[in-house]
Amino acid sequence: ERVYLIRRGAVRLSRVYESGEEITVALLRENSLFGVLSLLTGHRSDRFYHAIAFTRVEMITAPANSVLRAIEEDASVGLLLSQGLSSRILQTETMIETLTHRDMSSRLVSFLMVLCRDFGVAGEKGITIDLRLS
Repeated sequence: ERVYLIRRGAVRLSRVYESGEEITVALLRENSLFGVLSLLTGHRSDRFYHAIAFTRVEMITAPANSVLRAIEEDASVGLLLSQGLSSRILQTETMIETLTHRDMSSRLVSFLMVLCRDFGVAGEKGITIDLRLS
């Protein structure tokens, strides 16, 4: 029912399935959007996700109907929303490519490369990924 924009920090979105297994579906960073599926479809989603902060997070949140009104009043808001969603789609495609059709060591290397790109901080000794992942 709400749209969330991460201004600062990192968030993990996960989903718990009937089997009790929890699967990470996205690792989000600054300027990432979530909570927008029902906004686009016009239907309340039956998919429930958990959002867990990896770091200190600052967020902007708004009711979905307020965002829809803003899009109707100003096309640039819709463009920004589309850009944010396109970024999420590209991230999902990259994750799918990373996790499929490869052996475990190749998947790990690819995943670490994605984490370096999205969350890495360059330093004198290399790139640090300052997230607590299991």
